[in-house]
Amino acid sequence: MAPIHGIDPGRAPRCQRLVLVAEDDVPMRTVLVRFLSSLGYAVIEAADGCAAILIARERAPDIVLLDISMPGKDGVEVLKELSLVLPNTGFIMVTGNEDEGVALSCLWSGAFDYILKPVNMDYLAHSIKNWLLLHVPGPGCQ
Repeated sequence: MAPIHGIDPGRAPRCQRLVLVAEDDVPMRTVLVRFLSSLGYAVIEAADGCAAILIARERAPDIVLLDISMPGKDGVEVLKELSLVLPNTGFIMVTGNEDEGVALSCLWSGAFDYILKPVNMDYLAHSIKNWLLLHVPGPGCQ
């Protein structure tokens, strides 16, 4: 099972949203995990597309951040596969690729946002918060 970051076992929150960060670049993944944990999210991570699929199917996260260029399966392939089986999960694509065609393809395939690297952390936080506010809370959430 993937390690969960951002959870204080002594003080379990009433409702902590789960975010999967799928990013093959270790420094970038570390920054994203630490940032999202600091916002109070439980964060799990995957280093490639195949691991992201396995973890997401097992844990059904509220949000998945997908790097487009990953080994194994790229983020677009992962998005297409997971969006079919996880309809209540929000998908954000993260990439250094400014190709408008790729962005549109991701949005048509189920992503709700497309963020360029370097990631603007304030924008990322607002994007996640807005998506979560528009969707029904998970079990145990008020």
